[in-house]
Amino acid sequence: MLKIKRKINVMMILTESSRKEMKEEFGAMHKRYELELEQLNFQAKKLLQEAQRKGREALDVVQRRLAQERQAREEKISRISFQLEQLANLPLGSELHYTTVESEVEVSVGDNWGKVMEGTEIVLLDGIIKEIREGRTKA
Repeated sequence: MLKIKRKINVMMILTESSRKEMKEEFGAMHKRYELELEQLNFQAKKLLQEAQRKGREALDVVQRRLAQERQAREEKISRISFQLEQLANLPLGSELHYTTVESEVEVSVGDNWGKVMEGTEIVLLDGIIKEIREGRTKA
């Protein structure tokens, strides 16, 4: 017998409590990315001045890198805003993907690979495991 790892989807049934918790988590992430963007903008002046002293090529590299970093933060902020909007519109009792974890499973000669690797889901209701579903493949 051999142990291998496989992914398990953790699903959540939306309740008032879990909606509030997720709103707080998303809100904290949103604030963190906004702060990162502010810090980046603050540091940009100094970085651009240093690059300008090194020449046009260095300046171009720094400008491109800063633009990429700004865009990455702005996309994260936008994605979190969209997720917050979706969360507000989901009806209570909806089932949504919460996270993915890894689990070990034992395999041996003769096992059906498809059955071994079929998705397993754990369903949470306010942080309590309500159900374990074997053989699911949705995410």
